[in-house]
Amino acid sequence: MSRRVFVLVPVLLALVFSGGCDGGGSDEPGKKAEFDAAGTLRQSAQAMGALKSVGFSVESDGKTPVIVKGGDMKLLRSGDAEGTLTVEQQGQNIEMKVVAAGASIYLDAGTGGWRKLPKALAASVYDPSAVLDPQRGIPMLLSSAAAPEPQAVEKVDGKDVYRVGAKLPKAQIAGLIPGINADMDGQLWVSKADHRLVKVRGEFPKGGAVVISFTEFDAPYKISAPK
Repeated sequence: MSRRVFVLVPVLLALVFSGGCDGGGSDEPGKKAEFDAAGTLRQSAQAMGALKSVGFSVESDGKTPVIVKGGDMKLLRSGDAEGTLTVEQQGQNIEMKVVAAGASIYLDAGTGGWRKLPKALAASVYDPSAVLDPQRGIPMLLSSAAAPEPQAVEKVDGKDVYRVGAKLPKAQIAGLIPGINADMDGQLWVSKADHRLVKVRGEFPKGGAVVISFTEFDAPYKISAPK
């Protein structure tokens, strides 16, 4: 794998661990929206900030101006993480295994086993520990979303959720989604039962969107360096 790929991986992780989400489909048609959208996002920010771990999948909707096209990840509040990413490199999609453990990041793109790199390499563009920090990352993105409006009460993966439309400010997402230089139109799906974020969709100004679906909360993940 080229040095360029290794340098880009922290950026790829930054995209994956931030939130932008799917084309907006739900399991069934939404009901009339009558709820406090701003309050819903505040409650979700608190719920996500209290998590010790989270699992999620990411996918692209249409053509997007980002390198990460898909993936499935498990993340600890400490910043340790593991999973797979599909990344675009020189016009081709490459599946890459990624493990972040302690002070190191390990990469395997199927070209000769694991490559170990210092996590400090990513410090200037991405700090994994920020993702579930109440003052940064996803919680801050939720609490800073502008002009929230109620869109629907519906189901996603069998869960009753509130769907909120909002503007995702550049100031809060620029550090999490490298390359974004404008606000994004977004939709956020928040569980009625526990206020956790179920799904997020972020639309790029020039077309395409990124969808992140949160699949597990506070699971007892055990993440360690590959052998």
